[in-house]
Amino acid sequence: MVMQIVNADAMVVKLNSGEQKTIHLSSIRPPRLEGEVNQDRRKLRPLYDIPYMFEAREFLRKKLIGKKVNVTVDYIRPATPSTNVTPAFPERTCSTVTIGGINIAEALVSKGLATVIRYRQDDDQRSSHYDELLAAEARAIKNAKGLHSKKEVPIHRVADISGDTQKAKQFLPFLQRAGRSEAVVEYVFSGSRLKLYMPKETCLITFLLAGIECPRGSRNTPTGVQEGEPFSEEATQFTKELVLQREVGE
Repeated sequence: MVMQIVNADAMVVKLNSGEQKTIHLSSIRPPRLEGEVNQDRRKLRPLYDIPYMFEAREFLRKKLIGKKVNVTVDYIRPATPSTNVTPAFPERTCSTVTIGGINIAEALVSKGLATVIRYRQDDDQRSSHYDELLAAEARAIKNAKGLHSKKEVPIHRVADISGDTQKAKQFLPFLQRAGRSEAVVEYVFSGSRLKLYMPKETCLITFLLAGIECPRGSRNTPTGVQEGEPFSEEATQFTKELVLQREVGE
């Protein structure tokens, strides 16, 4: 079962054993920034600032979250150390993921939301459906889909008021007047504390579940790591499995 979409080519799946594992889609490259980046990388929010990353994540989220999928491991990409040009990468399990007979990587590429990695001729560590991926990319280029489009790239101006008390207080009356609102759970801090993305209002807020109190998890303090309360991890995991990256009403 798919528990979380990490980015446009990676997801967390829950195996039949109950173990959770991060896997990457074989032989595809997610959207990325090209050329020089004028924006301060410390302030860069990849999901919203990299063109088509949000669209790719949303395609995967809507299609896969909470669903059972078939995973075929194609190859293991070993860890690589950092260099002057590239950061270090941990070991990656690269797989073909299908649902209802649909190859998810192929679907992403056909919509222009990912590109296909080119390999040396003697490199056989690639997707077991590599030819289909190349054909899907050719169709996307021909039809000018997504990353191959000549149109202006979509822009997502999302205000993050989750850590701004003043802005949150200003926003609260508006939220109360609006009545029921739709949101996507972007992050689970604890069993009762969430970060929500509100598409209509295009903002991120911190949301606390009313009427309950959950055990506090471990946290960093000036004197070191403060140990979490009993059952804090279980409460957080329960809430994650219930609502993470799912659409909710508040």
